[in-house]
Amino acid sequence: MADAEIEEMRRRMTEAAQADTDARANNRPAMHKLKMLPEVVALLNRNTLTNSLVDPDINLLEAVRFFLEPLNDGSLPAYNIQRDLFGCLSRLPITKDALIASGVGKVTLFYTKSKRPEQAIKRQAEKLLGEWTRPILKRSDDYRKREFVEANYDPNAPTSRAHHPATATSRAALARAAALAPPALTNRARVDGTTQSYTIVPRNNLAAQQDPLAGARRMGASGEDAFRKMKARGMGGGRGGRR
Repeated sequence: MADAEIEEMRRRMTEAAQADTDARANNRPAMHKLKMLPEVVALLNRNTLTNSLVDPDINLLEAVRFFLEPLNDGSLPAYNIQRDLFGCLSRLPITKDALIASGVGKVTLFYTKSKRPEQAIKRQAEKLLGEWTRPILKRSDDYRKREFVEANYDPNAPTSRAHHPATATSRAALARAAALAPPALTNRARVDGTTQSYTIVPRNNLAAQQDPLAGARRMGASGEDAFRKMKARGMGGGRGGRR
């Protein structure tokens, strides 16, 4: 019974998406998806149907993708559709198979890359994409549990570019390309291109190479020597005063 209800909703959603596409092609308002939105949200929020809602064989999520996709003229669906459907998707246990079958992952990626969605929608899409890709990449959401590659850092080591010296021919070609390139300087401040993300952390060798009490012993020894010198000067001054 539940599967039949979801199948019927999927059919109606597909027809509504097509009707909106036809309406925009004929310069008419596209309102079919917006009118269906409360029914769609109510169905997606029913906890008793969670497994059927994300079943790749029923593939209701494909109809959700139809609702989120831009129309043929490039316009995005109504803001309420974007906000409510991304909110529903964040509460569903969507598997990798469901993402592949529905294509909803691709349209979510589009919202993260496009400049047209509102910032709040982009944040919803980015959060969803991170939640979906984390299990696939086997990454934890707890920073303390993450594993990082460690390597010894040598400040005197040559850079990677030094291992591949450019030939005279390649240097000449680069110089010619730079000379022929149109000037791109502007009066605006620019940030030099640098590495934006780091995946290797320096290894901590301090604990292995140095006894934590060694410094304390050295400090104690130097303090004792200073005390002896002060005592010797004091005794010398006392003898001079008695004379």
